[in-house]
This record gives sequence, C-alpha cells and structure tokens, in this order.
Amino acid sequence: MTRFAGFILLFVSLYGCAAQQVYNNHVYMENRCGQPLEMKVSNSSNMHSLDRTLTVAAGARALVASFASYGEDVIEQIPSNYQLTIDDAAGSKSIDATQLKQRLAVVEKVTEGTQREWTIREASICP
Repeated sequence: MTRFAGFILLFVSLYGCAAQQVYNNHVYMENRCGQPLEMKVSNSSNMHSLDRTLTVAAGARALVASFASYGEDVIEQIPSNYQLTIDDAAGSKSIDATQLKQRLAVVEKVTEGTQREWTIREASICP
C-alpha cells in the first residue's frame, strides 16, 4: 500500500510539472527614427547567450529580447547585464536593463495563446 501511495504521489507531482504552460515573451523595438538603425543586443534571452547585431529599416521592428517563461512577465526576466546599443549616422545610444524595464512598464502586452509580446514605439530611442 505504501508503494502504491508513493507511486501515485510521484505520478501526480510529475504530471503537475509536465502540465505547466510555457510562454514565449518577446520584446520588439520599432524604428521610428526615419533611417536605418544598427542594433547590437547582449544578454537578451534565457534560451541562448549570443550577442546579436541587427539592421532595422525605418518603420520596421526588431526583436530585442526573448525569454521562455512559466508565467512571469518579461520585466521580471530581464537580466541586470542586458545591453542594447543603437547606432545610426548621427550617433549612438545605449539602453540598459533598468531603462528597458522603465520603457516596458508603460507598453501594452499583447497575448495570443502562449505568445506574449511588447512593442516599444518611441522616437526617444533614436540616437
């Protein structure tokens, strides 16, 4: 009887772990600068550790952070060493984790199933 109870307890706990929903949290930045931007992003994902360089046309948007989540919103997942550098012909601008979190705090979250996204649409990101 004890074995059976142990088996049931193990099965229930494993089922609970397997049933957890995984969400994809994506943060986009829309280029409202009127010219192409080069963006270099570091520590932007919990799925890989690659630094990425992106060229973003005027009016287009770029993925600047992506995290798998078991329920937390993206603001809770951005690591303290996150760094985004935005360059154009006029100069350069850097956005760190604190600044990104501040911008995201006022952006609407769009949810479709397990996909959640935030798009920053501010000309203030322009260098």
